[in-house]
Amino acid sequence: MTPQRVRLVSLLALAVPVGVTATAGSVSAAFPALALASAAAGLALLLAGAVFRRVLAVLLALLGVCVVLVAVAIPEGPAVVALIAGTVQVLVAIGIVVTARRWPASGSRYSRTRVTGDPTSDWDALSEGDDPTDAAR
Repeated sequence: MTPQRVRLVSLLALAVPVGVTATAGSVSAAFPALALASAAAGLALLLAGAVFRRVLAVLLALLGVCVVLVAVAIPEGPAVVALIAGTVQVLVAIGIVVTARRWPASGSRYSRTRVTGDPTSDWDALSEGDDPTDAAR
């Protein structure tokens, strides 16, 4: 499987338990908060490097454990579904830890370094007040 597909499958697999956890908000206010934190960490995975992806994946696993702990404390119907979703989130986070190194790197679009000869980089330099045609730099 290509690195792009590994990333796509991982993020889609993460979206399912996060969405299910958010729907259990009628039982406890903790579920939407945990789902929001998990969604933010999942989106941050797209911009992060390999090491930070692993850190975020560990955070996602801990958030999944929190979902499980809240669901165990509330023995109602939607909480049982959230319990399963939290368990799936932990498993997906473990999968992300294992595959994070194979994910493609974020592009130079998010880099703070300026590439000489790159028109996009020159345009960004103009926005920052630098003259890309200035030979002294």
